[in-house]
Amino acid sequence: MKQFTLFTFLYLALGVCLTAIALGYPNLPSGLQTSLFISAGASYIACILSTFPFWRETAIRFYRRRNSSVILPWLVIGFNIVSMLWEVQSQNWAMEAILQAFSRLIVVLLFAEIIVITWQVNSEH
Repeated sequence: MKQFTLFTFLYLALGVCLTAIALGYPNLPSGLQTSLFISAGASYIACILSTFPFWRETAIRFYRRRNSSVILPWLVIGFNIVSMLWEVQSQNWAMEAILQAFSRLIVVLLFAEIIVITWQVNSEH
């Protein structure tokens, strides 16, 4: 049975926003537009996959096998946010830098979902 979660809708919303930005600004550099479309596609794929039970079961299995890697998702999220802010700030908050950082939010969402799943596993025990 498919299960819709908050993250299913967050992946979908991110994909829609990235697609709208890529299509709404025709004068974007082609590399940036391609990056936005790739990130939107990855977001749509994550949206679809997050509805299947194996998505959650795989995260739980990984968590139980490597119980010491609980800090890893937090480090990945922190590193991504700091690097996105550093990149945007170093380019004087240029529109291209902001859009490039925005296209990397899929990584933050994926690891945030892993954190939520591990919290749910811990609360069940």
